[in-house]
Amino acid sequence: MIVTRLDGGLGNQMFQYAFGSYLANKHATQLVLDLSSYQTGPQHGYMLDRFQISATSLDHLSSQRIPKRYRTVASNWLPDWLSLNILRRVKERPFGFDVKYIKSSDNSYLVGYWQSEKFFPGIRDELLKQFTPVAELSHASQRVIGCMQSAPSISLHIRRGDYVSNAETAQIYEQLSLEYYQTSLQWFVDQHERVKVFVFSNDLPWCREHLRLSSPTHFVDHTRGHSAHEDLVMMSHAACNVIANSTFSWWAAYLNNRDDRTACAPARWFRPGTLNDEHLLSPAWQVVDVAQSDETMRGDSGNTGSLSARVTHGGAHANQSGSHLPDATIKEHSNQKKAA
Repeated sequence: MIVTRLDGGLGNQMFQYAFGSYLANKHATQLVLDLSSYQTGPQHGYMLDRFQISATSLDHLSSQRIPKRYRTVASNWLPDWLSLNILRRVKERPFGFDVKYIKSSDNSYLVGYWQSEKFFPGIRDELLKQFTPVAELSHASQRVIGCMQSAPSISLHIRRGDYVSNAETAQIYEQLSLEYYQTSLQWFVDQHERVKVFVFSNDLPWCREHLRLSSPTHFVDHTRGHSAHEDLVMMSHAACNVIANSTFSWWAAYLNNRDDRTACAPARWFRPGTLNDEHLLSPAWQVVDVAQSDETMRGDSGNTGSLSARVTHGGAHANQSGSHLPDATIKEHSNQKKAA
């Protein structure tokens, strides 16, 4: 049995599920989800039940096998000698990929965020099936997908919220500038005609006020918290996903199954000296590196300061030699395979 502890929002839950699925498949065993964190801190809420996942939830009997520090009050009264076959805790420490984790044995209890596709190699087709919505999407979401499929389309995901209002979070995550989105859009527009832009954000009023885009733009505003998974599904149908440094849009790009799909991602996910983002981006994505000297999207003005940008092909630490240019440039690696 593999038990994965779920914590955080939908994007985090999907990473935790994916790594658990990889290990469960590897050991030909069952995957079980520990949802107890949502009893004590339900600020995000469990959302994987919107998808056709095969894992089961941790029951009372199985909960006696997880390490004692993670048990709920209801199961923690049992003495240790009654808790047989305790699962081995596998904790991600420090943050980031290490090959030792994918060598974890059966009967493991997973505690971490596991934010890299290297944690679940070879199971993308299976994840595409399991991360299919259980219920039919709303008519509004279906109309958006239809528009995306009728023309060269690009989804922009702009995450603000806690990234700008929570001081602790803002110290960890890079604050993406408007130039990042403008550069990514221009790179796509230079290759396509009649591009349509679809904006997804947890702060659409700010986006409407500050985004100045040259292409027809639709601000997707019909979803709510309980249907946030529909935003992710809609984004996955765009020809190009311009993602934020957010696991939510990371998964939209990863699950995109269009033959002509591409994605743009920020070169830096976290602030220097915080967390390791070396393996976070897919090697198939375009990496947009924006050098900034002044304002970012934290401010209320549209000023992005003095900026220059470039676009390269590959993961966050692919070859990015050459000087910064005022306009986006693209460097293709001829030996790169199209991503799964």
